[in-house]
Formats: sequence, structure tokens, C-alpha cells
Amino acid sequence: MEVRSAHHSERDEVLELLGHWYDDRGEFFARYNQNDPTFRDELCLVARDGGRLVSTVQIFDRAINLDGQTVPMGGIGSVFTLEKYRHKRVASALMRLSVDTMIREGFEVSLLFAERLTFYNQFGWREVDRKFSILAAAAGLNVPDRFVIDSFETERDLAEIAAIHRGYSGRFNVTAVRDESAWRANLKFAGNQPLHPGEGSEEYFVVCRDDSRIAAYARVTRFHGVSMVMEYGYLPDGIGIEAMLATFKYLGQSAAGAPVTVRRTGDHRRAALLHSASKPDDPSVIVTHTAHDPALENALGDAGCPVAHHLDNNYMWRVLAPDKLARRFAMTPEAAAAHAFKIFADARSVFWTADRF
Repeated sequence: MEVRSAHHSERDEVLELLGHWYDDRGEFFARYNQNDPTFRDELCLVARDGGRLVSTVQIFDRAINLDGQTVPMGGIGSVFTLEKYRHKRVASALMRLSVDTMIREGFEVSLLFAERLTFYNQFGWREVDRKFSILAAAAGLNVPDRFVIDSFETERDLAEIAAIHRGYSGRFNVTAVRDESAWRANLKFAGNQPLHPGEGSEEYFVVCRDDSRIAAYARVTRFHGVSMVMEYGYLPDGIGIEAMLATFKYLGQSAAGAPVTVRRTGDHRRAALLHSASKPDDPSVIVTHTAHDPALENALGDAGCPVAHHLDNNYMWRVLAPDKLARRFAMTPEAAAAHAFKIFADARSVFWTADRF
């Protein structure tokens, strides 16, 4: 059994292997391999048995905000092993190689999402509780009618949206740092280009206008049968938070199949992602993250949509380079690692689903 980084010539073979996961997943993963400006073959790890690839793990090169500093993060994803080779330590060998590779490449922390918690515990990842927010009454929010919901257009709106993201998400720990190339790649991953749609990949992106300026935005997909607001942001003033409420009201009405009372302009065909025409009894709630933003939660409650929380522990972190974090935080390595985990677990931190891998 050969365990190593993939060769450039093996890219298609890796995608064919991942295609065994679900019928359309090969194309889903191809979005990253073909569009991610940080994709490198040395971060795609494979196990080969004779003439066949039998297992793979991919490291996603990202950066996150930790206490105002941009910290290199390795995201673990695209983990798949052919059934015949499971429970034979093949994936374990790849996970050990992934840790060695991330340390060698200068990543300081690592994130993965998993159900097999004890498997990843073996290699140093620890689960951290985070809260999803359930907005069950968003359709009835009491908000001013001054706002207009528009569909996002990349060339027209990206600069304004990126500025809101820097100003809003940049206030919080663990959010991914995006430059323009990362933004454009992220939009392609999420199906904002004319790519094949798939569960959790196609996206509905709306902006909320106050006159001509964008005051808030939201990115939505259909995830496990419910409407997931994968990311949002708003301007740092009273108008911004009102625009965010108007956006949630519009999304709540669309998810419930109720008459839309918020004014609209633009192309909203992707609003169909918010509900299931074939399963009209599916939940019409909105799922998102709000625990990091108490001011928004209070405003939602005051406007008629109290927030309920659901705990999730499939969120796993690992500190790879405590010595580097020690220099960043002016602490001992042990204290710096503990400080990092305190940040990861803090309700005021948020990693947007839009940055999934």
C-alpha cells in the first residue's frame, strides 16, 4: 500500500474515486479542484493499492481570524475510502500523513466536520460545541418597508458585499479571511455560476438595498431538507440591522410558501431552494448562526422572531503549531493552545457554512 501526495496526473482519478461517495459528488468536489486558487496536488493525499486509488483526504488551504490576526488553517475534507479497504488502517495512515503535511506546510490550526468523532480524536482533533439558530417565525417579523430585496450579481455587487463581509464578519473570531480571488472561488463552489446543482452546493444569494446602497446580504442553500442561511452580513448602523431583519423576513416568507410582502427586484428563480415543491410539508424554518451576535438576536426577538438554539458537536479542531500560536499571543505553547480552543468554543465565534469544504 502506497500512501502519499497525489500526482498531478491523478487528479481525474481522485475525482472518480470521490464519485463513488454519491452519484454526483465527483462533480461537486471538482468545483474545488478546478476553481480553488489554493488547491495544490501536495495537499491532496491518496492511498494506492497496486494500480488503483483506494482512499483520499484533501487539505483545504484557508486562513481564519484569531484575535485580529490572520492564521493559516488546514481544513480536512473529501475523506473517502472504498468499502473493501475500510477498517484496515488505510484512512488512519492518510490522517497521520495529513497532520505531518499540514505542519510541514505551515498550517497552525485545523478544522474538520465529522460524525466519527472517536476516529478523529485518535489524531488530535477535539470536538467543540457550537450553536445553530432556528428562526421559526421569520415570516412574521415586524420590520420597516423601506427595503428592497435584490438578487446578487457578481460584477455589480461583489466589491460592496466584500466590504460588508470585512466589516461584519471581520469583527468575529474564526471567520475565514477572503481576498477577491477567494471570494470568486467561493462563489463558484456555491453554484453561483451555471454549474450542476447539488444538495448543499447550489446557492441563492440576495442583497437588501436601502435606496441604492446594499445594507445587508444573505447566502442561502437547501441543506438536509431545511433552508440554511450559510452566511450573512449587514452595515454597522441601525439601518443595517433593520435591513438584516427585512432579509430574514423575506427568506422566512419564501421558505413558508407565504405571500411575499417585502419588495423585490432582480431574478429570484433560485428562491425555489427555500422550499421543497415535491415535499410541501418539509420544515419552513430558517437555520443559521446568530449566537455570535447578541444584538441581532435581541432585535429578532423584539421584532417577533425569538431565536431557538440547537447544539452541534460535529465541529472539530486541532492545534498543529502551538509554538507559532505562542509567539502570536505572547503565551507559552500550552497556554496558547488552550487559548485557541477557548476561542473555537466561544459562542461569539462563527465559522460560516459558506466556507465549507
